[in-house]
Amino acid sequence: MRFLSTKNILVFTLILTVVIVSISESSRLVLFLGRFHPLILHLPIGALILTLFIDIVGRINNNYPKQTVQYALGFSAFFAVLACYLGYFLSFEGGYDKDTLDTHLWLGVVSAILIIGLFLFSKVEHKKASRLFFPAFIITFIVISFAGHYGSVLTHGSDFLTQYAKVPQKAKVIKNIDSLDIYKDVVHKILDGKCIQCHNPTKRKGELALNSSENILKGGENGAVIEKGNASNSLIYTSLFLPISDKKHMPPEGKPQLTKEEVRLVEYWINNQAHFNEKVANLPKNDTLNKMLAKYLVFEEIKIEEASISAINEAKEAGFSVLKLVPNQPELSVKFQKGEITDDGLKTLNNLNEQIIELDLSNTALTDNMISDLKEFKNLQKLSLNNTKITDKSLANFHNSKRLKVLNLYNTGITNKGLDAFLKHVVPEDIYIWETEVEKDFIAKLESEYKTNLHAGVADGFVEITKLESPTFLTDENLFVDSLTVKLVSKIKNVKTYYTIDGSEPDSTSLKYKDIIFLKNSAHLKLRGFKNGWLPSNIVEKGFFKIKYEVENYNLVNQPDARYPGGSKLFDLKQGGDSFKDGSWAGFTGDNIDVTIDMETIKEIDKISVNCLENTVNWIFFPKKVTVYSSTNKNTGFKKIRELKINRKGKHGEGTIIKSYTVDIPKTKTQFIRVVVENYKALPKWHEGAGKDAWLFVDEILIH
Repeated sequence: MRFLSTKNILVFTLILTVVIVSISESSRLVLFLGRFHPLILHLPIGALILTLFIDIVGRINNNYPKQTVQYALGFSAFFAVLACYLGYFLSFEGGYDKDTLDTHLWLGVVSAILIIGLFLFSKVEHKKASRLFFPAFIITFIVISFAGHYGSVLTHGSDFLTQYAKVPQKAKVIKNIDSLDIYKDVVHKILDGKCIQCHNPTKRKGELALNSSENILKGGENGAVIEKGNASNSLIYTSLFLPISDKKHMPPEGKPQLTKEEVRLVEYWINNQAHFNEKVANLPKNDTLNKMLAKYLVFEEIKIEEASISAINEAKEAGFSVLKLVPNQPELSVKFQKGEITDDGLKTLNNLNEQIIELDLSNTALTDNMISDLKEFKNLQKLSLNNTKITDKSLANFHNSKRLKVLNLYNTGITNKGLDAFLKHVVPEDIYIWETEVEKDFIAKLESEYKTNLHAGVADGFVEITKLESPTFLTDENLFVDSLTVKLVSKIKNVKTYYTIDGSEPDSTSLKYKDIIFLKNSAHLKLRGFKNGWLPSNIVEKGFFKIKYEVENYNLVNQPDARYPGGSKLFDLKQGGDSFKDGSWAGFTGDNIDVTIDMETIKEIDKISVNCLENTVNWIFFPKKVTVYSSTNKNTGFKKIRELKINRKGKHGEGTIIKSYTVDIPKTKTQFIRVVVENYKALPKWHEGAGKDAWLFVDEILIH
């Protein structure tokens, strides 16, 4: 380690000084080397931290590693000097605040001198030098910290270090697009996220700062960056469209780029005279811009707790689909979609009243009496009651839904009086009243008085939410041996239904449904309804599977629990739904499913499938393992031919999950098949019923 001697470090410093004096500031080599400053400066800092740790541990253990400390300090001194010179090279690029740059530079030089001083101290044998060594170490760290702070100010702005230490100010609530300040609330947020890091008072790349209206109007080294009323002649806009490899492209390559919507909003601002104190209300806009600007609205922050899994499952079992609006967030979208809506079913939603943001009860037999329990949905923003039997009486139940934005009352019994009374408590942005008792002459009065939009015809936004209701399947079966006839029904007259059988998206050029769909092979059926004056319905899909053999002779060792009985369900070719209580599932508690199937003659099989249900809240788990045995003569015993281990992950699942587990046994000839579906047995430690028997639910065992 003679290289890290005092003499060599001084010689290295002298050589670098001579090199700097002899080369031009504008040399590309200098600018290239300057870019290595951020990389090199971390080496002496890291080495110093390690050296301080070694120094303290050595003093505590009375085993001071003097030579190791010297080597480490020599390493730090060498790279500290190198970092100073490279930082000096980097400053030639310009664009930095001179006072901050000078402070950072001289603190860096002082830091390098102090590190060299520590290196010299470590070589002195005198006791006084030893006593001064540790305090000098601390002073060095303090100076380096200040140097680092001013370095961060140069690259990230003056508040980089303290940004998250400040108590955040409560954001001003802006609920209406017209109330947005086009610069402060929109454009400045775009620039702050993508541009101001390189264009601020302490780092003026191209001599340009974009942090304030004054600096934007001042421009940079190339003059003005905006021409009011003309985005195509404004540098701040045109630089966005240069090739990303062009050094004048902004933001530079490797930095987050502006989205198409952000570019469009910057263009909109400039073309409308680039106002710095103007509300959106005073500027021309269209529906597309309204959608873009809506993202910059600020609403009162609402803290919502996560809904319990049991409450979600209860709603699902009552016929509701429950979806999260945003993954990992508590807000829910709920829609009634199967069976007949009931009072008891609606009551299950009360356990989710805080989390439900969107509620769709449309196209149901909903009545005023049923809806009387839905009074506490205070966070509701979108409510669809269209195509139901409600009247004015129902609206009174939603007086607490102050955040409601969209209300769909199409084809209901709502009248002038009922809507007027409702608007005295809640004023949604949009209300759809086509085919109601609200009179056209009364609409203008309500719109003027309450500042809401009443849609009374198939136009504007109403079409978007009045798409056709999807056709439904009349055929429950989806498993068959030879062939299957599928029938469909639509609640609305004169709907044309088109379908595909290969899983592709159906359109008006696909196969047209007439009376039946006849299937002779497995098919993935997708269908969609069409009608003039309506948007096409959502796509409905269902899989239909042809199996090789229908099981008639079997022997089941353990019978299902008396609460979910019927071993014959395992072979009736009728798959169960999302509810384990729907009568199609056979439930086993603690026991395995152990069944022997007699196919009467030797036949060739390829697969065995077991269709299972899991709902951990109700103690129902997927099986641990499926094992298949075969024999051509059951008196001679069975031979294990294949085993499928099932490794479930995670703890509680969200509601009910249905999966089919398939054991591949290609081209196996046999007459007798024994299938063992192994129960999870005792519930795991993390479960609330830990140690007790788990349930196993299966609706079909299929031979392919």
